[in-house]
Amino acid sequence: METERPALTPAQLADLEAAWSELRQAAQEAGVKSFSACTRDGSRWEENPESVRAMTRMIKDTHKDTTEDPKDV
Repeated sequence: METERPALTPAQLADLEAAWSELRQAAQEAGVKSFSACTRDGSRWEENPESVRAMTRMIKDTHKDTTEDPKDV
């Protein structure tokens, strides 16, 4: 059962909006059209700036790894 979350403060809302802007930019640059994510605890990752930024880092890292020249191992 989902509980009601407290409303975000203006500062938290601005941070969340900035995080989503970063995610949209990274997705566009990487050519990502869609993705799916979930949390282990059932919380909404879409409402957490840290989680949104984690998705941004994952997209950027994956894109970087797939576009770089192969490395000698």
